[in-house]
Amino acid sequence: MIARPRTAVLLSALALLAAGAAFAGKWEAIERLPGETPRTVMVDGNPRLYFRVAPDHPLKVPVDGPARVRLTSRAEFSKGKNAIVSYTLRVMEGTREIEHQDTETAPSSRVNTDADQGSVGKSRKMTVDVPAGHHDLRVTAEGVSAVLVRLHTASGAAGETPTVSLTPVDAWRSVIVVEGEKSIPYYSTKTGSPVKLRVVGPTTLDFITRLDFDAAMRGTVGYRLAITEKGKRLREVEFKTTKATTASYSNLADRVPSKFDRFTLPFGAGTHEILVELLAPPGAVAEIHARIPQPSVGNEE
Repeated sequence: MIARPRTAVLLSALALLAAGAAFAGKWEAIERLPGETPRTVMVDGNPRLYFRVAPDHPLKVPVDGPARVRLTSRAEFSKGKNAIVSYTLRVMEGTREIEHQDTETAPSSRVNTDADQGSVGKSRKMTVDVPAGHHDLRVTAEGVSAVLVRLHTASGAAGETPTVSLTPVDAWRSVIVVEGEKSIPYYSTKTGSPVKLRVVGPTTLDFITRLDFDAAMRGTVGYRLAITEKGKRLREVEFKTTKATTASYSNLADRVPSKFDRFTLPFGAGTHEILVELLAPPGAVAEIHARIPQPSVGNEE
C-alpha cells in the first residue's frame, strides 16, 4: 500500500507549485492550413473551426518546435445514424507514428447541425509533443468515413499546459526522486503489482517513468509497461534506458533511478480506473509519476 509520510506530502505539494509556475502558457488555435478549407462547427452556440480528415484525405500540419499540438476530434455521423462508433486518429511524421488515439464516440448534444446534415460526435482530445525544428505532421483517420479535427498549438516550455500530479488509488510503494532542487513522488510497480489510477475524462494522462537500477545492473536495460482498463489492454510501451547521472532516491539507498521516459495516453468522458504494470524484465521494479492537465477555463474548444 502507499506510504504517505508527512515529508512526502510536503514535497509533493512543492512539486505541484513548481509545475504550476513553470508551465503557465496559452493555447492558440490553428485556423488556416495550406490547401485546406476549415468547417465551422457550432459548439454550445459558439463557432469553432475544424478540419476534415478522412481515410483517403490525411491532414498535413506544419509545426515549428519545440511545441505541443492538441487535437480535438469529432466523428462525422451519417444522417439518421446515432449508434456509437469507434475510430483511430494517428499523428505521423514521414513513416514514423508519433502518437495515436483509439476511441469511441456518440453524437453530441452540444453541437448544432442543420436538419439535412448528419450529427457530429462528442469531442475527444489528445496532445502531441513536438521537438525543436520544423516538422511536417500528418493526421490520419481510420474506422469512420471522416473525422473533424480542431487544432491548437503552444510553443516552447512556456506553452505547456499547467499540470497537476495524480496520486494513485493503490500502489505497493512510493519513492521520492531528487534531481537538482526538485523532489518528485513516484509510485512503484513490478510484475503482479500494478499502480492503480483513477481519472475523470475527457483528459490526457502524461506518464513519466523510470526503472530501478541495483548494483549489479550495467549499461542499457530495456523495460516494458502495460496499461489496462477493466481487463482491456489499452497500450504497451517499451523503453531502453541507462542510469541517471543527476537523479537519486531520497528513501532508497540501494537503488539508483534510470533516466526518465515519457508517454501520453488520452481518455474519453467518464471515470476510468486504469492499471499500470511492469511486464519485463523479470524481477525488476519501475517507478510511475502521472500528471493530468490542470482544469482550465476559456473558449479552448
